Amino acid sequence: MTAEARLRFYARVFDTVEINSSYYAIPAARNAALWVDRTPPGFCFHIKAYSLMTGHHPRAETLPAELQRLLPDRPPRTRRGEVDWAGFPREAYLEAFRLFRAAVLPLAEAGKLGYVLFQLAPWVRYGRPWLEYLASLPERLPGFRIAVEFRNRSWLPEHADATLATLRGARLAHVIVDAPVTVNAVPRLPVATAPVAVFRLHGRNAEGWLRQLRGEEPAVREKYDYLYSEAELLEIRPEVERVAGESEQVFVSFNNNNRDYPVRNALMLKRLLRQPTPGGLERLENLPRDLFA
Repeated sequence: MTAEARLRFYARVFDTVEINSSYYAIPAARNAALWVDRTPPGFCFHIKAYSLMTGHHPRAETLPAELQRLLPDRPPRTRRGEVDWAGFPREAYLEAFRLFRAAVLPLAEAGKLGYVLFQLAPWVRYGRPWLEYLASLPERLPGFRIAVEFRNRSWLPEHADATLATLRGARLAHVIVDAPVTVNAVPRLPVATAPVAVFRLHGRNAEGWLRQLRGEEPAVREKYDYLYSEAELLEIRPEVERVAGESEQVFVSFNNNNRDYPVRNALMLKRLLRQPTPGGLERLENLPRDLFA
């Protein structure tokens, strides 16, 4: 199937999708316009913020020309050759937000932009500069709904009260994360801080996550190699329903990105939440685990 055909087929079954490629490179506005045209009314796209906007180190080859011109002659690099986040001048961050907003504006204008996901880098720790940065996001992306995912325990649970208060004050959605229980993991905290609530389910492959924490580089499919059981989703369902009572809208995204696992688990959760599925497709969740190996 072509990319267009895949998206059209997907939109027959689900009403939302998360765009991950925007983390690696700011998309072209033309792509966003095509996404609008290829999906039905009511479908919405959540889009990951560009790496530079979340404390990550972008790869040099992904930098738009407008940002490259703002870099010093020899910007600092990470050991993997990425451009160090700290080496960008303030003007570059402002330009990144301008370019990103222009890129996704067609989605917003069509009423198909769900939220912009700010998945902070694991090394971003709680502190006043970052609190102020989060509070400034609505001004940097006016009119956009914004969700924030923390990956460092200095935010949650260590400074949960101040962190959640900052999110509430700026009407930023706290991303409720389900992930492997490891010593460094941020716990699943089912609390709504904005009119929109967000769950992101990463799977529970502890070994894959620990490999990355040890400095190894597991492939995405290795780190997220996990298929949730019905019992595990039944454990999460009451939290989804409770948070739905505290917010106007709840989105659940599966990030257990190996094989067809996200699709099967999403279909399973739709059934558990008594949501309709096009005829026959609900059976996909019961296919043999190794069918797509």
